[in-house]
Amino acid sequence: MITLAAVGGVASVERGMALTPGPNMIHLASRAITQGRRAGPVSLSGTAVGFVC
Repeated sequence: MITLAAVGGVASVERGMALTPGPNMIHLASRAITQGRRAGPVSLSGTAVGFVC
């Protein structure tokens, strides 16, 4: 049986991994800075589709 403490530990590690900036965050920030405000959300939606697939 999986304990509540184990679930909480996995959830906290996952949250930390999700909040740390990685290559996708650098890509999104650079697109928004160099190509304007509209390019940021467009790149974000492409990244979200990639995560879902």
